Amino acid sequence: MLKPQPRINALNQPFWQGCNEDRLMIQYCGACRRHVFYPRVCCPFCREDGLQWVSASGRGKVISHTTVRRTHHDGFNAEAPYVFAAIELEEGPCLYGQLPGAPLEGASLIGQAVLATFVEHGPGQKIAAFRLA
Repeated sequence: MLKPQPRINALNQPFWQGCNEDRLMIQYCGACRRHVFYPRVCCPFCREDGLQWVSASGRGKVISHTTVRRTHHDGFNAEAPYVFAAIELEEGPCLYGQLPGAPLEGASLIGQAVLATFVEHGPGQKIAAFRLA
């Protein structure tokens, strides 16, 4: 079964194109010099509208995680159980994604370093995931 696919539009297209090119793209505000994610039309910190797309390092750390045993959509059933985590990027924003290969139980992953990786999510579309560094 096909996984739910992203709704790609003019605002978020650079993020999804970056995923397909194995690059993690986030926005940057030149006015207040902060990185932003999720895609927005203006900076949530200073309200300037001149956000630019930049390549993120892909490095971050786990700030929260859980093991998914019962999926929210049948398209993910073949992958369960899997670890899903909140990742604080080196640049500041938080992203969420799977941690393929992470231990399913018995250890806290909070504070562990991770690197972005990109995995197939559907026909012609990759999605960001993370692996332990």
